[in-house]
Amino acid sequence: MHPTAESATLANPDKFLAATILDRRAVADDLFVLHVDTGGDFSFLAGQYATLGVEVDSERIERAYSICSSPYEKNLEFFVERVPGGELTPLLYAMDKGAPLLLRDTGLQDVYGMDIGEP
Repeated sequence: MHPTAESATLANPDKFLAATILDRRAVADDLFVLHVDTGGDFSFLAGQYATLGVEVDSERIERAYSICSSPYEKNLEFFVERVPGGELTPLLYAMDKGAPLLLRDTGLQDVYGMDIGEP
């Protein structure tokens, strides 16, 4: 299972932004930093998380990750733990600069899972 360039075009554009990986840097064997171009307007408050995903063989795989970057930065930064046998993190770890990524444009929540609305 490998995500394709079609991943970003298969999802509903009303719910997802066609994001792109700008950089992926390993920090440790099981931890990496992911820099993402949102592919559109994406506002958030400190403490919120975003849902990233890919589509593989017409199946969408999504997971929520805390946003590590400042709301004033143009791009998003995530620290991701690579989970052996996980559905998404091994795929994200294998993706290169320029790879398409889905970014859910709805349902921002804070770290406690509470919907805090639009920033």
